[in-house]
Amino acid sequence: MDIFSHALLPYLLGKSFKRNKEEVTAFVLGGIAPDFDVLILWINFVYPTFFLITHRGITHSLFFGFITAVGVLYIASRPGIRSYIRRFINFEPVITGRTIAFACAGAALHLFLDYMTTRGIPLSYPLSTAKYSAELFFYTDLSLTILSLILIIWILKKHEHANTAAKFLLIFLVIFALMGGLRFIEKNRSLGFLQGENAAAYPTSDPFDWYIVEENNDHIRIYEFNGSYGSPVYSNSVRRLNVFSDRSPDEAIAVAGKLPQVKMFMWRAYTVAINATYDGDEWSLEYYDPVSRAQVRDVPGIFKRIARGFSSLNVTVNGSRAVVT
Repeated sequence: MDIFSHALLPYLLGKSFKRNKEEVTAFVLGGIAPDFDVLILWINFVYPTFFLITHRGITHSLFFGFITAVGVLYIASRPGIRSYIRRFINFEPVITGRTIAFACAGAALHLFLDYMTTRGIPLSYPLSTAKYSAELFFYTDLSLTILSLILIIWILKKHEHANTAAKFLLIFLVIFALMGGLRFIEKNRSLGFLQGENAAAYPTSDPFDWYIVEENNDHIRIYEFNGSYGSPVYSNSVRRLNVFSDRSPDEAIAVAGKLPQVKMFMWRAYTVAINATYDGDEWSLEYYDPVSRAQVRDVPGIFKRIARGFSSLNVTVNGSRAVVT
C-alpha cells in the first residue's frame, strides 16, 4: 500500500476511538515505520547479503517491524526532532509503555495492509524467509491512494474532530472492502480459466486484469486474463531451464545459487527461469522473472530497458567462482 494509506488509517482509527494525541502519534509513526527500510537499501549495494535488506524485507516482519516502530518513535521523541515535526504537524511523539504498544499496533496494521498486496511480506522472519500474501491488491491501489491523499489534505486544513474522523474511517473502509471484494471476485474468475492445481494469480493496477502462472517441472506458462474480455489477452510459455550447450549446467547453477544476489533475486521474483550458455571456459547464467517481463512488455523505449534490468540477473561462473555481471 502507499504511504498515505499507511498514515491515514491508524490516524482515523485513533481519532475515532478518542485516543489522546500521544497515542495517535505513536499509532501513525508505527503505521509508516516499516517503510523506513528505504533508508537502509544502500547496505545491499555496498555489501550484498541475504538478510532481506530490501523494500518490504526485514522491516516487514513482525519481530523487526515492532523494533523499527519503537525505534522510529524513540527518534521522533528526541527534543530536536520532536520540535521540528511539530512545526508541520500537530503531533506529540513521546516514549511510554502505552505509546510503545500503539507504535507496535501501527506496525501490525502496516503489515496487514501490505499482506493484502502482491508478492507479500516475510511475516515470520528471521525464523523463515517465506512470504505471505493475499495477492489481492497491486503494490498501490490508485483509488485508495487518491482517497487517502484527499482525506489527509482535508484533515491538515480542517483539523477535524472525532465524529468527522469516524465518517472518514467508514468511507475508507467501505472503499477498501469494495475494491478488495471486486478483486477477490476477479481473481477467482481468472483462476477459473485454468482450473489447475499449480496455477497462481497475481494482480495488476487494473482490478479486472490478472496474470496467471502455471508451473510444472519443465515449463512456466503465463497468461494475462482480463475479466472485461473473459479470455486471455496475452500468453507465453518459457522453459524453466533453457540450456544452450551439450554440457549440464547443474554444477554452475549450484555455485551461483550461493551468491546473496541470486538468493535475493529469487526471493523477490514471482517465479524464476534460467538461460544457461557455455562458451567452453565459463557459464553465463541469466536468471529472469518471466512475469515481470510480461508486465513491462508495453512499456515504451528506455523505460522498458530499465524495467527489464530489474527483472533479470546475470551471473558468470568459472569453476567454483561466480560473479554477478
